[in-house]
Amino acid sequence: MTSVLELSLSFLGDWTVILGLIFGGCCSNAWALEIAASQNKNAGTLITLAQFILVSFVGLPKRLCILRPAHGKEKHGDVKQWEPFHFATLVHQPSALLRVRFKPLAIPVSKWIVQVVLFLLTSLLNNMAFKYRVPMAIHIIFRSAGLVTNLLIGKLWAGKRYTRLQVLSVLIVTAGVVLTTVSTRPVKPAAASLNNDSSGYSYAIGIGILTGALLLSSAMGLVQDKTYAEYGRGHWEEGMFYLHFLALPMFIPLTGDIREQVFVLNSSPPVDLLSFTGTPGLKGGSGIHIPVFWIPLIFNIATQLVCVSGVHRLTAKVSSLTVTLVLAVRKAVSLVLSVVVIGGGSGDRWLWVGSFLVLLGTVVYAWDGTREKSKSEPVRRQRLPETAKQD
Repeated sequence: MTSVLELSLSFLGDWTVILGLIFGGCCSNAWALEIAASQNKNAGTLITLAQFILVSFVGLPKRLCILRPAHGKEKHGDVKQWEPFHFATLVHQPSALLRVRFKPLAIPVSKWIVQVVLFLLTSLLNNMAFKYRVPMAIHIIFRSAGLVTNLLIGKLWAGKRYTRLQVLSVLIVTAGVVLTTVSTRPVKPAAASLNNDSSGYSYAIGIGILTGALLLSSAMGLVQDKTYAEYGRGHWEEGMFYLHFLALPMFIPLTGDIREQVFVLNSSPPVDLLSFTGTPGLKGGSGIHIPVFWIPLIFNIATQLVCVSGVHRLTAKVSSLTVTLVLAVRKAVSLVLSVVVIGGGSGDRWLWVGSFLVLLGTVVYAWDGTREKSKSEPVRRQRLPETAKQD
């Protein structure tokens, strides 16, 4: 009984941490991204690079190890050939720096390369869409359509089977996405000139970019699902690190664009740090001035680290479709924050109808999962007495 209680508390604790990281980190990240994009719509590549650098830097120490010096003839496997990496070890033994290596991989690097390409393209496309006047609300709710793309790709490519209620929940979410996308698209004034036609054209390109990112994201989810099913689901930290670290060289062709974005960032108006944060203190401020764009950028990459930690923990525990569902709910929460809290409005009625459909589809999916689980319970109960006798 005690072991069951401890297992239940451990399970509850894990899920509390995961959902806290996702809903706290990802919602804050979306808010910071909206502010950053409003100040510089062309900074998508720079934001993506900064996020990848931070996640790689934080995760690097856990992926390193220090080889043990050889003493005599030791048979391979008799002792551990390496020890965990600690900066304190380098302080006391500077020569240990020559023995620093990457830890042996639990999952072959070839499996990560495919995911790296898909993940990088997805991140770049999502951030690039801001250049084409796509509102943050559309980013949030449109990407919730990952449910339908995940289901279709899973059915056609991976040969997965889904229940009728799962399909119904996906259709409900899709209807919600369509309504919200149409309700918040930019409307051209009646007296607009022909030059303003570019606004609708730009919006269409942005939606096309988000669609491509959606397909790539769903494909990546299924690849991750297959990888963890083959090698075990306990390697989320390895996955989070290598998906970001291995992608860094792929930014080299974008160096010119990144350099230009850094110049624009540093050219943004300076702001006093205490004045911006509203911290009470000296009337004259802190005397520390930084370009205003740095503040949402730093907050965005910090919350991105929290967000991806939660997502990768979740990915290592459940199926790709369930991950997409949880993220759809998170995006619905972000939508409310974007329209009501940040935008200061009440939103179009069709926006709220669409948001309700997203929530309804989520509830239907969750209820179907509970129903399927309860169906399998009698089978396990029939086998329980034999197991109990052995205990």
